[in-house]
Amino acid sequence: MRKKIYCILTAISCLFCSCEKAPTIVTEDTPEFSGKMTVLYDGESFEQSGVKVSAELSTDGNTVDIMMHKVKFVPSMPVRIDVTIMDVPVIQSDGGTWTFAGDDITPWAMGGYYDTYRVDDLYGTISENAIELSLDFFNTKKGEGYPTSYSGRK
Repeated sequence: MRKKIYCILTAISCLFCSCEKAPTIVTEDTPEFSGKMTVLYDGESFEQSGVKVSAELSTDGNTVDIMMHKVKFVPSMPVRIDVTIMDVPVIQSDGGTWTFAGDDITPWAMGGYYDTYRVDDLYGTISENAIELSLDFFNTKKGEGYPTSYSGRK
C-alpha cells in the first residue's frame, strides 16, 4: 500500500514540476536566418558560418523567442545543440524592424532550462530580411562570460 501511495504522489509531483513553459515550436512560417556566429572564448574568437537562427514574435508583439539551431559554442564542444532564448522583451517596433533586449535569462537547451549558463546583455534587431544580435553567455559555475554575436539574413 505504501508503494502505491508513493507512486501516486511521485506522479502528481512530476505533473506539477513539468508545467514550465516549453520553447516555441518552429514551423514553416517562423522566419529563419542563416549567418555567422562569433564567440569570444579564452581570449580567442571562434567563428561559425551557416548558423541557422529562427525568431518568433509573440502574437501581441511584446516578446520574441530566439532559437539557435545546432550550434557549437567552442571548438572542443563534442555535440551541436539547439538553444532557445524565450520571452525576450521587444523594446521598440518601428516600420517592420523590432528591437529587443534582455538580461538574466535562463536559456532552454537539451530538454529543459539550462541554468549553468545565463544570457546577459542581450540586444538586437530583427527585420524582414535580417537579424543582428549580441549577448553574453555567462557560465554561472565558473563565473565567466562568453561574449557572442550573430548576424544573419534570410
